[in-house]
Amino acid sequence: MALSELYTQYNRVWIPDPENVWQSAEILKNFSPGDKILELQREDGSELHYPLDSGSAQLPPLRNPDILVGENDLTALSYLHEPAVLHNLRVRFVESKIIYTYCGIILVAVNPYKQLPIYGDAVIHAYSGQNMGDLDPHIYAVAEEAYKQMARNNKNQSIIVSGESGAGKTVSARYTMRYFAMVSKSGSKTRVEDKVLASNPITEAIGNAKTTRNDNSSRFGKYTEISFDRRYQIIGANMRTYLLEKSRVVFQAENERNYHIFYQMCACADLPEFKALRLGELSADKFHYAGMGGGIEIEGVDDRADMAETRKTFIKLGLKEDFQFDVFKVLAAILHLGNVTIKTLNPEKCSVSSSDPHLSVLCELLSINAESVCRWLCHRQIVLVAETVVKPVPKERAVNARDALAKHIYAHLFNCVIQRINTALKVPGKQHSFIGVLDIYGFETFDVNSFEQFCINYANEKLQQQFNLHVFKLEQEEYMKEDIPWTLIDFYDNQPVIDLIEAKMGVLDLLDEECLFPQGTDHNWLQKLYNYLGENPMFEKPRLSSEAFVIQHFADKVEYQCKGFLEKNRDTLYEELVDILRASKFHLLAEFFQEEEQIPATKGIKVRPARPGVKPASKQLRTTVGDKFRSSLYLLMETLNATTPHYVRCIKPNEEKLPFEYDSKRVVQQLRACGVLETIRISAQSYPSRWTYIEFYSRYSILMALSELGINDKKQTCRTVLQRLIPDLNQYKFGRTKIFFRAGQVAYLEKLRLDKLRGACVTIQKHVRGWSQRRKFLLMREAAITIQQYVRGKRQIRQMITAAALKQAWAAVVIQRHCRGFLVRRIYQLVLVATVTIQAFIRGWIARKRYKKLVAERKALILQKYARAWLVRRRFSAMRRLVLNVQLSYRVQQLRKKVEEQVRTRKYFHIFRQNIAQLEFRSFFNSYLDRVAENNLEIHKEDLDKEIEALKEENKRLREDKIRLHTQIEEESQVKSDLQEQVTQLTKHVKVRTFNFTLDYVLSISHLLYLYIVHESPENNDTDGSLLSAFDGLQKATRVMEAHLREQKDHYNSQLEAKTFKMDHLQNENEQLQKLFQEKSNITDGIRIEVARLTAENMVIPELKQQISELQRLKQELEVQHQEQAIEKDELLRKLEELEEEHQQLKKQNQAEGEAKSKLRQEASRLTAENMDFEEQLDMKERLIKKLQSQIKALQAPEKAPAIPKDYLGMLEYKREDESRLIQNIIMDMKPRGVVVNMIPGLAAYLLFMCIRHADYLNDEVKLKSLMHGIIAGVKKVIMNHQEDFEVLSFWLSNTHHLLNCLKQYSGEEEFMKHNSPRQNKNCLQNFDLSEHRQIFSDLAIKIYNQFITCLEKNFTPMIVPGILEHESLQGISSMKPTGFRKRSNSVYEDMEVYTISSITEQLTGFHSTMSQHGMDPELIRQVIRQQFYLVGAVTLNSILLRKDTCSCRKGMQIRCNISYLEEWLKEQGLQGSSAMDTLKPLTQAAWLLQVNKTTDEDAMEIKDKCTELSPVQIVKILNSYTPIDDFEKRVAPSFVRKVQALLQDREGSSQLMADTEYRFQVTFPFNPSNQALELLQVPASLRLPFVTRI
Repeated sequence: MALSELYTQYNRVWIPDPENVWQSAEILKNFSPGDKILELQREDGSELHYPLDSGSAQLPPLRNPDILVGENDLTALSYLHEPAVLHNLRVRFVESKIIYTYCGIILVAVNPYKQLPIYGDAVIHAYSGQNMGDLDPHIYAVAEEAYKQMARNNKNQSIIVSGESGAGKTVSARYTMRYFAMVSKSGSKTRVEDKVLASNPITEAIGNAKTTRNDNSSRFGKYTEISFDRRYQIIGANMRTYLLEKSRVVFQAENERNYHIFYQMCACADLPEFKALRLGELSADKFHYAGMGGGIEIEGVDDRADMAETRKTFIKLGLKEDFQFDVFKVLAAILHLGNVTIKTLNPEKCSVSSSDPHLSVLCELLSINAESVCRWLCHRQIVLVAETVVKPVPKERAVNARDALAKHIYAHLFNCVIQRINTALKVPGKQHSFIGVLDIYGFETFDVNSFEQFCINYANEKLQQQFNLHVFKLEQEEYMKEDIPWTLIDFYDNQPVIDLIEAKMGVLDLLDEECLFPQGTDHNWLQKLYNYLGENPMFEKPRLSSEAFVIQHFADKVEYQCKGFLEKNRDTLYEELVDILRASKFHLLAEFFQEEEQIPATKGIKVRPARPGVKPASKQLRTTVGDKFRSSLYLLMETLNATTPHYVRCIKPNEEKLPFEYDSKRVVQQLRACGVLETIRISAQSYPSRWTYIEFYSRYSILMALSELGINDKKQTCRTVLQRLIPDLNQYKFGRTKIFFRAGQVAYLEKLRLDKLRGACVTIQKHVRGWSQRRKFLLMREAAITIQQYVRGKRQIRQMITAAALKQAWAAVVIQRHCRGFLVRRIYQLVLVATVTIQAFIRGWIARKRYKKLVAERKALILQKYARAWLVRRRFSAMRRLVLNVQLSYRVQQLRKKVEEQVRTRKYFHIFRQNIAQLEFRSFFNSYLDRVAENNLEIHKEDLDKEIEALKEENKRLREDKIRLHTQIEEESQVKSDLQEQVTQLTKHVKVRTFNFTLDYVLSISHLLYLYIVHESPENNDTDGSLLSAFDGLQKATRVMEAHLREQKDHYNSQLEAKTFKMDHLQNENEQLQKLFQEKSNITDGIRIEVARLTAENMVIPELKQQISELQRLKQELEVQHQEQAIEKDELLRKLEELEEEHQQLKKQNQAEGEAKSKLRQEASRLTAENMDFEEQLDMKERLIKKLQSQIKALQAPEKAPAIPKDYLGMLEYKREDESRLIQNIIMDMKPRGVVVNMIPGLAAYLLFMCIRHADYLNDEVKLKSLMHGIIAGVKKVIMNHQEDFEVLSFWLSNTHHLLNCLKQYSGEEEFMKHNSPRQNKNCLQNFDLSEHRQIFSDLAIKIYNQFITCLEKNFTPMIVPGILEHESLQGISSMKPTGFRKRSNSVYEDMEVYTISSITEQLTGFHSTMSQHGMDPELIRQVIRQQFYLVGAVTLNSILLRKDTCSCRKGMQIRCNISYLEEWLKEQGLQGSSAMDTLKPLTQAAWLLQVNKTTDEDAMEIKDKCTELSPVQIVKILNSYTPIDDFEKRVAPSFVRKVQALLQDREGSSQLMADTEYRFQVTFPFNPSNQALELLQVPASLRLPFVTRI
């Protein structure tokens, strides 16, 4: 179909616009050949008559249908031209917030000027292993494509990142290197990939600066080769730099900065290590070289923190502190050199003061001679034939010499740092292949363009030529692969411009020639250009300027100012200054200039250049900057031609650096300059739209006839349809797998499809509206007929009815009424009688049923009463005994203390009686002396009589005290006897022996002593002596005795008072205990009385219930009499209420009794629990003692095998030398598919445990440890050898779990023995505690589980996206939007297996059946399935977030349908309780979000409330990526997305875009005891274990 035929009404076109470059307009009238104007209507509603000069040649470009807008690949657009590309980028960038777009083999990256959550590790893992085009465009997709082609084709790759300053080249290159470091981790200790990433902060510090366009602009080109070994792991890297902007060291424009490193040093000048640099006195703006641009700070950048990061990366790369300080010394010297003041002496002479402080610091830092510097900055040495002349120079040339010195020093320092970095990144090992990342400046054009812009544009011309050839080559490969005839395509070749620059007598050649002349000037060089190149069509002379020239580059015309070309090309430095630097004692500076003329051999790639380079005309010209740049550019092109290139074009959307703001003028300018539009033009000349047969069939089956749909071969169907729809065969070509369309044909097919759908909609609307109108018509017709019937009936009645007829009719009505009433009453009577009879029988049956129930309840209550009473009595008795025991124990202890105190008191009484006896003896002796004195000494008689009377009085008084003490002793003996009676009563209960002490023995001793004194006293009458001396001694003895008696009396009184107090205290305590016991007995008696009363009252309840039943029966009998029934009813209701009140009171009493019982029960249970705890502890101690005793016996007794019982013990005996064979046969050679099929699940675990039991039975610790270590090592080895074998992992996961359960079940610990049988309890381990080995087996099980999950995921992951996301379960609803994206030929695998949701369910069924066959625990199976469902949800959700073509309403329907299949599978397998569906909630909510309406505020609130499992970042991403499938759907408005964002601001959640597919739920291994009897197990012959014997 001709393109002009598409200019019909309602189609839209693009017309030029001065503000937005292009503007959309709609055609109002069909275009016909020969029309002079085209009637259009703009989007603002205004009409336009677009002039046409000569037919269709000037027709405005057509606009693509909305269904094709927003494509991932610009070449997939039906109409390929500049406005379509510009609009597609705008829609993706502004509305969908997508910054990456493909343009054939180019990745267009628009700088968002905002941090986006699309570069995390999860995104890297998502793109790893994916084909280019499977996911949305991304820098990681380009990196993955390069890495994959390198690994697949063993060919080196290159990624060329270009663009204007501020477009994001450096960041893009950084992300590519980060991707390679992540996906190809070396695994070595050197961590080369970390070093590669660490080199970026250093190169940015010394090579990046702030410009008016970019705060972090790279002022040099960089080509980084990342080296890989044969395993495609990073082993090193190497950097090559191009055209460092040295002029920035000495000059910066307004609002620009010098290189970042200078400002970082000034920010850290106060640090101790920077004191020696002498920077602390001045800030950055005080240095001439740093403050020239004015703005020394960058918003949001901390130079001090950046310096810390730079120094950290120096250390990470292995660059020592000494080298760092040397670098900082050189940089500080450059700053001080800029502040050296040069004074003018006369127009031809200048000088530098030797006392200049900055000069002193400069010479001190660089260790050079200050006088030499002062001299040769202001003088020049001219060497003639006969002599050498020293000539002074003017100030201007001296300043130039100073600046040239600073530039050369910085350039050498830059190269030195890069060389050191390359040395640090070089790792021993042979490079197998490499991927190069080229971060180079894009095409530049400014108001004033100089030598730097000329070199940059020259490099871009070379890169553009290489790009054009590569695009042409890929197009040819694609055509040849699809067997389509190749026709030459006319594309722009910029070889004439390159020849103009680099050929002989070209711009560079003439420039080098002019530089040879000492008196050469820029003006002379410009005149040579005019003379030699004036006739070249690519070279122009400006009309209004004689100091410039114009070159027609591939992107645009650029006018270059010739001023400064020669000076910058020469880049000269006076030899005298070089000699000064060479003589420096600063080794780093001296090394810079030692071998300046010797260029070291660069290790390059031996390749054949795509085009032989033009050699310089003279050997001396090789030292110029242009010649050096041309040589390095040749080497770069050779490297790129020897690799497979990949292109990234960075676009700067606006000059203000505003986030997601799109300036069409700036963007289209960059698109023209970076080759994107050239790619579009080449694609448009051939067949840009390319669809597979399946995509075409699915999309345009609506245009096919029934006969065409009946053809089984879809390729043939597509051929037939296309030949019918588009007769011109030149508009499309049929390939092997794709259909190739020329520009505009897909839009034509879309128009036909839309017309077909519109016609179908009109037909459906026509029939629906017709059916609706017919329905309304039929209803109206029926209503009209009804109205007519009533009207005609009324009219007929009025005509036919008379008075007689009315009477007859009235009589008939009366008769009918009475007749019907009679019939109704008779039926009512019959029904009434039947109802009463039925009610009577039913009520009787209900009453009997209630009576039987009441009787049963009464009997149950009686049984419960006696049972509960017996239980309460038993508990009370136990409680009472326990309380009495406690009380008696306490009282016995108290009485024992009292008895001991009484014993001590009796001792004091005994001593007192002895004293009394002595007093009586002495009184008797005194009377004897009196009689002697009377017979012999009558002189003193009177005196002695007085003294005797006094003694008698004292004796009398003592006798009275004796009598009083006797009475007290008798009272105490009485109290003692009472206490002894109590003690005897207590000893009957507690069996405590008491000691009975009596006072009779003491009294008898005292009495005998008294009698002895009395009877022996007459024998002393014959004694003779000196009575006087005896009397004196008697008096002294009497006085001493009196004093002693007084002391004894006082001491006795004090002791007696203490004993009395203690006795009173004991009596009080005894009384309190008696009171407490009495209260307890009273409470018990009260409870017993209350229970008896409640029991008596409960006995009345059955009688009352019986009365109620009798009353109810009487009530039923008296129902016949209506009046009496009402009275009886009231009385019965009143009685019932009273009974209910009594019943409620009884309930309350029962409740109170229950509370008292519950308290007693709680106390008893607490005491019982404590008793049980003590018993358990005692049992544990006893078991431990028995175990230790058995071990002692085993050690003491000689080793001997125990007696073999007759029955099997569930153990397997083997010899120690057969242990390796046992491990080999049971573990190493066990195969799940074969030997294990006919065995019971877990047999291997049971056999191994039976061997463990035998070692424990023999008490052989060495054998047991050897066996356990052998089992663990064998299982680990099997798992290591079969890491990818799902069945082996499943088998050993199950058996390890079984063995772990056996070690717990037969450990002898009570918590694991609750469910054991008596026989299993006998089989418990006896001698060893294997708790430590249980922990080891638990860790081993976790390791096997993780490996098992990894194996499952590896087999399961490839099915998820095709089965869940791409498979269309709902037939007839196509959810895929064919884009016609042209994937790389190397990225597509042919004959790939197609997965569906059935494939996923079958795989899950296979997993489940295998785990079930191996006897895996059901809970463990549920955890495995839950983990797999989480993987399904995470992988599918990540694919939705990274695939714009899947974000549609129909795709949401397909996803929810596929999820329902998974839910149905869970129900079939009985796994609903595994929480697997909960893991799919994020995916379910994402599918719902695709289907829900997205227009109003209510929709936004609903999205906020229902999408709780999705993070705000994910919700916004899905809304921005929503893509309509048909023109009938609408895109999500940006305003609606902003509403949702505002509602989600307060929601807390992860800021990550991607779901973590590596997340693992924590696994738990449940303990489920086995019912398998070990003694019944038999060893299968297939295991080949003849050396094992059952015991």
